[in-house]
Amino acid sequence: MTIEFLSIVIFTFALALIGLGLVTWWIERAPRKILGLAMIGSGLLVAVAYAFLGSRFALTLFGRLIVTVDLPRLMVTAVVYTIGLLTGLGLAGGVFLWISGRLVKPTPLERQIALFLGIILLVTLLISLVAIRISR
Repeated sequence: MTIEFLSIVIFTFALALIGLGLVTWWIERAPRKILGLAMIGSGLLVAVAYAFLGSRFALTLFGRLIVTVDLPRLMVTAVVYTIGLLTGLGLAGGVFLWISGRLVKPTPLERQIALFLGIILLVTLLISLVAIRISR
């Protein structure tokens, strides 16, 4: 379990480096774009080096696997967890900025739409709970 956790941390770290490197490369001006490329390269190097430790090439070089987990499955897990975490944080941050009025001042129509969607979600949740209760 510990090696799986560390593998997810390493792959998530590498993915974050690549993503933040792309953002840095996109936002910065010409001399600082190199920093974005360095972050992208570092993320790729970390991911490839760690994946190498669990590959058949590690068998030929070291005589054994250094990392003995299913790395492709863990990479997918790390990507899914990272995307899920960032999506959740982004949604919560967007709602916070919208509600606080720091980013956009909501109009009365937008507030009504948000209330309507909230009620729909609440009704859907209640129906789902009733369906779960009935299915037992």
